[in-house]
Amino acid sequence: MLVCRPKTGEAETTPTSGEVPKLPLEDIRAVVIAARGVTLTSSAVAGVLEQDGILLHCDSRYAPIGVTAPLPRVIDATAYLHQAKQPKVLNRQVWNKLLIGKTTNQQAALRELGLSSAHLVRALKTGRIDEGNCARRYWQLFFPAIGWQGSSRDQTADNPPNLMLNYGYTVLATLCHRALLIHGLSPLLGVGHVPRYRADALVYDLMEPYRPFVDQMLAIFLAENEQSDMTTWGRHVGRELRDRRVSHKRYSLKLMDAIDKSASTLNRCYKERQVAPLWYPSLAG
Repeated sequence: MLVCRPKTGEAETTPTSGEVPKLPLEDIRAVVIAARGVTLTSSAVAGVLEQDGILLHCDSRYAPIGVTAPLPRVIDATAYLHQAKQPKVLNRQVWNKLLIGKTTNQQAALRELGLSSAHLVRALKTGRIDEGNCARRYWQLFFPAIGWQGSSRDQTADNPPNLMLNYGYTVLATLCHRALLIHGLSPLLGVGHVPRYRADALVYDLMEPYRPFVDQMLAIFLAENEQSDMTTWGRHVGRELRDRRVSHKRYSLKLMDAIDKSASTLNRCYKERQVAPLWYPSLAG
C-alpha cells in the first residue's frame, strides 16, 4: 500500500491489463509492505528516502517488523538542542495537551456513534487526564458500538477489531515518525512515553490525538463494508489518511498534512520554550 499525496485535480485510475501504474516519487509519503515476494530496487528505495518518504515492513499478520527511514534533518538547531536537554516542565505541558487532544477526539468519536462518556467529560473539565481510566471507559463503549462483544483494547488479541486498529495505528505511527524526522526532532526523546525496545517514544506521543481518527475510520468501515478483510481495510486506511481533510483556523488541510503541521508546531514549542504553539486537529471539525 502507498500512502501518497495526489496532485490537485488528479483522479485515481485503475490500470488496464498490461499497464504499469506509475506515481511521482515526490507524491509518496509512505510505502507499507505487507505482502511476501515484494521486490524493490535500491534505486526505488533511495528515491523514496530522498523525498523524505518512509517504508514500513510488516509480517503476514500486518504487524510492523521494521522501518526504513531517511536520515534525521536538524532544521532548527536551537529547538533540537533544547529538546535534547529534556525540559521537564515543558514536556509535562506538551504531554498534557496531547492527552487533552486525544480525550477530546475520543469523545467526538463516541458522539458519532450516539454515545458519550461521563468520565471523559469530567476529565476534560478538570484538564487533568487520567489516561488509563479514560481509555478503559472509552473502549467499554466503543467496541460494543461497532458490533464487537469484547470491551477491551488488546494489542496482542487475534480478533478483527484489534488487528485492524493495530494496522491503522501502525500506518499512523509511520507518518508521525516521518514528520518528526523532517522537522528535525528526535523520535527517541518522548514527553510522555519512555524509550523502550523497538519503540520511539515521541512517535507514540505525537500520534495520541490522531488515534481516534483511526477509531472512527474503523467504525465507518465496519458499518459500510460486509467484507471486512485486512486487505480492504488497508486500502480504506490509505484513502482516508490521504484524502480526508481537517480544519485548521481559516482553511483545511489533508489529514496526513496535519501530522506534519503538528510536528512543525512541536518544533516551535521547543524553540520558543512554551506549549502554546502546539496544534493538532479536532475530530469534531
